[in-house]
Amino acid sequence: MLAQSINEYLKERGIKQTWLANQIGVPVTTLNGIINGKVAMKADMFIEICRVLNEPPEKFAEGRKEA
Repeated sequence: MLAQSINEYLKERGIKQTWLANQIGVPVTTLNGIINGKVAMKADMFIEICRVLNEPPEKFAEGRKEA
């Protein structure tokens, strides 16, 4: 699940949801809903999250392999 992978990424790196929400221009409640699987993540938001985190979309794909 993309949202779970993003959540794990944020936790592993100590990145706050507040910071990411501000960077992508959405309310923290919206981002929190996405990360917790209560709100659907649109493709454009996913691409923006990847851009802000400076990671390729494949980084968060299911079945990803860590290097």
